[in-house]
Amino acid sequence: MAEHSRTAFPAAALDHLAGTTPGRVLALEGSPSVVTALAHRGHQVFSIDRDPAVARRFGHKAPVPRVTARCEALPFDPCRFDAVVAHQSFHRFDPTRALSEMARVLRPGGHVAVSYLVRDDTVPWVRRLAALLRSVDPDAMRGDYGDSAASALLSSKYFPEHDSRSFRIWVPMSRRDLLAMVAAQPRIKAVEATRRARLLQLVGDLFDDTTGGLDSVRLPYQLTVWRGFVDHDELTASIDVASDALVIRF
Repeated sequence: MAEHSRTAFPAAALDHLAGTTPGRVLALEGSPSVVTALAHRGHQVFSIDRDPAVARRFGHKAPVPRVTARCEALPFDPCRFDAVVAHQSFHRFDPTRALSEMARVLRPGGHVAVSYLVRDDTVPWVRRLAALLRSVDPDAMRGDYGDSAASALLSSKYFPEHDSRSFRIWVPMSRRDLLAMVAAQPRIKAVEATRRARLLQLVGDLFDDTTGGLDSVRLPYQLTVWRGFVDHDELTASIDVASDALVIRF
């Protein structure tokens, strides 16, 4: 099951992503909710996506400039951003080429932030939900979120200093939300109607047992943000920072 659409980032997580002081931020294939939240915190955000159709759709959802480009070939001059942010997307890039490009467009002292939101399946009621779903689909709730890709940042010569921070996020779900989320899973939709109905009944019973009469259950996630701080000395081509380097002209 994918990241829930109502997940809200804590303010502290947004500050860890892009910094507490408003600056110029480049979001790589970022979700509209994260990009919009950063813009609302005073950052000047630019966002890129390799798919022109995504860029067009995005323009209606977030008040930021959207550029169609590949993260391995960023169409920006050197030293133009204070932070480069990749939320839930870093595993889609070629890390060697993308990290050198990120380093190139960062100002001295800038950082890359790679973040992933991962469901916490250690919570007892979530383990019970997984067991129910796997009675129909053995691969249910076993998705790869892509967060292991962050190791490329931590081992990159362009970002020798790094840190990380994790945040606990609880997403409230009503009984209807939970049943709809389960029913929408492709393999569950494909099973015989009687068996699917029985599964949904058991999921509803799990909700009732977990909430004890309350109207929602909380789905647990852990948001982890890894940051790497740029070292321009490691770039193959030297970067000459002009006297007007802090003035960005697009």
